[in-house]
Amino acid sequence: MPEVSMQHAYYASNDSLHLLMKFEDVRQVLDILQAASSYEYAVRTGLSERDRVLLEDSVNLPDRKITDVEGQLHVKLSLPGRVVQEPNVLHLQVWQVLSGQERMGAEFRVPLNSAMMQKGYLLTHAGTGKPIYQNYITTSDKLLVRSYSPSDSAMLVNRFELDFMPAAPPMSMSKPAVPRTIAVAESDTLLASDTLSFEREGLYLFNPESAFARGILVLPGKYPLVTKAEELIPPLIYLTTSQEREALFKAPDPKAAVDAFWLEVGGNESTARELIRAYYKRVEMANKLYTAHKAGWATDRGMIYIIYGRPSSVSQVGPNITWIYRESDTSPYIKFVFTKKENNFTENYYELIRRREYEDSWYSSVAKWRAGKTNL
Repeated sequence: MPEVSMQHAYYASNDSLHLLMKFEDVRQVLDILQAASSYEYAVRTGLSERDRVLLEDSVNLPDRKITDVEGQLHVKLSLPGRVVQEPNVLHLQVWQVLSGQERMGAEFRVPLNSAMMQKGYLLTHAGTGKPIYQNYITTSDKLLVRSYSPSDSAMLVNRFELDFMPAAPPMSMSKPAVPRTIAVAESDTLLASDTLSFEREGLYLFNPESAFARGILVLPGKYPLVTKAEELIPPLIYLTTSQEREALFKAPDPKAAVDAFWLEVGGNESTARELIRAYYKRVEMANKLYTAHKAGWATDRGMIYIIYGRPSSVSQVGPNITWIYRESDTSPYIKFVFTKKENNFTENYYELIRRREYEDSWYSSVAKWRAGKTNL
């Protein structure tokens, strides 16, 4: 089945909030640009469908244009400033026509708050002019600041060094004694229409003192893809011992060392290739979906996705997201709950509610990987 995702950017102008949204099927089963026929939206006084409607509309999508990006649907929606306030929520449903007359609707929610009306700028790709929807780019990308408000004609940008640990196992109960703080490595001021190049990787925070600060994770290579030998080793933390990782990092030829690891796990070249393909496909998907202030594979959701795969069902109530893996021939039923955490850099950071009871399931799942099982 397709898994349609939505990313959005926004800016305020002329007492309206302008939302720019990008839809795509992260599993690449469906070309939503071809399949999507219309969308409906409503601003309600809460997350529930039972909450009062403040405004609503239905829009038929125009025919595909030659400038459209294959597999991506881009929609722009404007809301009057009077409805952009807590606790209002934008409810959006995109309808796709599948085979014959069958239709499928993908639903999304965007919480609204009054601070959004203070953001009068948009970060865009310098080459295409399209908004930066995700919170990551690479060191080869160039951004352009578009200002829609005189107050946002200049903005401060802080860069922080990347010094974040990968997710701890789901049964780990240890927590830091005090909340972590990180120091600014360098600062710069951007003017409207400035083009920004990222020569150094790091975590960049735009307008750090505002209510709508925007964080961008800048990594080298072709992130979120894994294309370099040295990028293959860090995500193996979930399968390896500390001694194995030390040997991998010290190996003179990282690619050969990783291949040797998977060959030992798989037992033969064919199985090893299948394992490598499955594992790093999950790493790349975790990077696309769960990148926060650190790479997606290193987050709690990324860790669970890599080891357990796509959940059978996902639900969200308030700040909590629940993943359920139904019982199968190879795995028992298990449930993971992630709770949203306040983060100055991103709205996409959720922490797993860890439990000691996960220990047996975790070690069993890791053991299956290390036994060369690919039907996880």
